[in-house]
Amino acid sequence: MSKRYVFVVLSLFLTSTLFAVDVPEWLESLAANAPGAETYPQASVLVLKDDRTISVDSAGASTAYVEQCLKLIDDRAKDEQGDRSIRFDAERDTIIFDEVYTRLPDGSWIEPEQDAFTVTSAPEVQWASAYSQLKQQNVSFPGLAANAVIYWKYRIEPKSGRDPWQDDYIGGIVTFGGFEPVQEQTFTVSSDSSLAVQYEMQNSELKPEVTMDGGRKTLTWKFRNLAQLTPEPNMVSSAHLVPRLVFTSFADWSETDLYVGEKFWKAVESAQLAQLEYSQLASFGSMQGKPLVQNIASWVQQNIRTVNLSLGAVGYTPNDANDVWANRYGDVRDKLVLLSALLGGYGIDSYPVLMQSSDLPFSSLPSLEQFSYMILAVPLDKDTLFLDPIPRFSPPYEIGYSRTLGQACQLVLGAPIIGPANELVRVDRKASTSMSVVLDDTGTLSGRADADAFADYANIARQTFSDQKEQEKEIYFQRAASRIGQGCEVVRTEVSDPEQLTQPMHVSLDFSCKNYAVIQGDLMLVDLPASPFSFAISGFYPSLPEVKYPVNLPLEGTTEMTILVTYPKEYKVSYLPSALLVENPYVKMSLVPKQLADRVEWTQSITYKSSMLPVKDYQSVRESFEKLVAPKNRMMVLEKAE
Repeated sequence: MSKRYVFVVLSLFLTSTLFAVDVPEWLESLAANAPGAETYPQASVLVLKDDRTISVDSAGASTAYVEQCLKLIDDRAKDEQGDRSIRFDAERDTIIFDEVYTRLPDGSWIEPEQDAFTVTSAPEVQWASAYSQLKQQNVSFPGLAANAVIYWKYRIEPKSGRDPWQDDYIGGIVTFGGFEPVQEQTFTVSSDSSLAVQYEMQNSELKPEVTMDGGRKTLTWKFRNLAQLTPEPNMVSSAHLVPRLVFTSFADWSETDLYVGEKFWKAVESAQLAQLEYSQLASFGSMQGKPLVQNIASWVQQNIRTVNLSLGAVGYTPNDANDVWANRYGDVRDKLVLLSALLGGYGIDSYPVLMQSSDLPFSSLPSLEQFSYMILAVPLDKDTLFLDPIPRFSPPYEIGYSRTLGQACQLVLGAPIIGPANELVRVDRKASTSMSVVLDDTGTLSGRADADAFADYANIARQTFSDQKEQEKEIYFQRAASRIGQGCEVVRTEVSDPEQLTQPMHVSLDFSCKNYAVIQGDLMLVDLPASPFSFAISGFYPSLPEVKYPVNLPLEGTTEMTILVTYPKEYKVSYLPSALLVENPYVKMSLVPKQLADRVEWTQSITYKSSMLPVKDYQSVRESFEKLVAPKNRMMVLEKAE
């Protein structure tokens, strides 16, 4: 169902006791004959029935019907499934519960008490009254235990007395199956035959059952006995692996573009007060072009509080720029509206860009639900500057890696431009660590480690050190020193200001490690230390011998480490690793050891070039990692000179 038809609550037709109740015969049969742990030993829940329908009347009003029955296989399931929440837009829709039951392990059925149903504001909007329509209906099922069954059936209707909204449309994304087994899952769209609904089924060849009845057309997709996925480290989203339906009533991308763009520009137009008051408090002198744009974007980022709502959570109609200015807070839509309005006050044009912000399968259908984020594009001479005033720990003109995954849709009214987001927005992401150390003849290693982090790596570092108390800082560096070697002592530390978003993050650690090297007669065995800074490494390693599913790779960027070791004069180098270079479409890895006059330089670099590693290439990439981290490639041997 489209996010335009979010879940809502009005009334509860439930008893207030826990006395046994009668249920339909088919439901008792379904629950009583449901298999359990003996059939699904790896499952926590068995989905017995998941039936969802969207019915659109002749006026365009949409009603959703949901019917779901789950068997809890183990005790873990009662914590995960006992409290269910439904989000809804209180200004638009209503939920009516028809039936809510629990079947106890002894076979009796009970209903929840009325106080098991509560309505609260969505957590993200508790301090943002402009989005107070976003509510959350919570339902607590009673009597949960292993082998219990829960069942609920409800309708989501347009709020009583309202006509279909002018901007209503039909659209959404439905996945079938996942990490729990499913006996039956059905999704249906029913509408007048005059309403054209486009659809695409991904990861499956299943076609819908199409029926016509009195001028109404019904499309039904039904799956039975869907096997559960087995979780693996770093595996891709289940959306790549299970049947996934994309559907929409938009005719083409131009229609989608106008749907979002016209609402955006209407909100930008109401900005006279915001522009006037901002011009009175801002002083840019003769500043213009890129510096001016960046300064205005930074002001919005730092002075307009962010409300973390995904795109579409409260619809696609932003608040007017003047209202955002007065509120001093906004979600991604509203902050971009205000930013565009303030730029317009200085004669600077801009336009919004929809971002998929994921590497999930992308459909060519004009489905708005495929996009979860927005940024702002500002054409400047022959270049275009892209702005995101939402993140706290990166400058607004530096678009984070996760936002550049998947596709982007530039909303140039009436002529949208769709293409890979990482080709539209290019950012150099890098973290480098350099260690200059001295090894004495007792095996003590002392020196300094410096890390410089850029873009997303700097973002991670700023999150680490921002608002950090002194004791927390000490603990961080003690752990960092322990990564170098056991018993390593912290001598001195330094951290650049994490509030300076326009500068890379710099962190340093002076340390001393007694008995670091192992002395065996005339030989000294030295393990080259790892980077002490967690933000400057990818932390990825393909540990499984083989995988069933594609693997997510770390952010596309480069981590580099250089170690310069000065060793005792009475020693010479007996062994150094050989140089290593591996490059494929997914990763580039290099190892370059060098013998200098009285020192050794060792440099390791890893660059990730893709967001995903296919199963067929996993083994070769894993072998490359094994070579890189092999003990012989992270050590040197010194021998006393004669």
